[in-house]
Amino acid sequence: MDVHNFQLSSVFQQNAKEYVTRPVKAAKYQLGMENSWMVYFTNISTKERGVLTHEGMKFFPTEAEAWEYINTDEKQYVMESGKLIEVKVNYDQPVPVLCTKDFDPNNKGGLITCIDEETAFISNETRDYEFEILEDGSWIMIDMDDKIRVWHPDYEESFFGKNMDIVFEKDDKGEYRKIAV
Repeated sequence: MDVHNFQLSSVFQQNAKEYVTRPVKAAKYQLGMENSWMVYFTNISTKERGVLTHEGMKFFPTEAEAWEYINTDEKQYVMESGKLIEVKVNYDQPVPVLCTKDFDPNNKGGLITCIDEETAFISNETRDYEFEILEDGSWIMIDMDDKIRVWHPDYEESFFGKNMDIVFEKDDKGEYRKIAV
């Protein structure tokens, strides 16, 4: 994810500090650092259709717009045998994301289109976005190469070296001190 393709919020800018062992500017995710909200949805199984799974994701500028989309129960469609078929869906609650439409589709740094086009709803937007889902405990980072990365310490490799639980924070004197993640 190229930092120049994203507009990071002022909440990130105010909370980001320099950390090492790998030079980055980083902040632990908190509400307000996202630049969008994503809604994931899947089909409801029926007797006529069976359990064939269709899925989709839509992106919204605000959480309120995402909830409005869910609450209006927007109709969802799939293409079958050249025909548009309406399918009832279950919506997950909106989740915060960093996303952009300004990316090289051959060089996505965030999530790759994770929904197979054959099972995607017509409204699925994953092919149009580079995105990372933000969770409690996630860290948003800008590295030396101006790449944005979202690090999830609970289920990824250690980004800061061998010990996942220690990060070094740069203080006002330019010295580094250990902090717990």
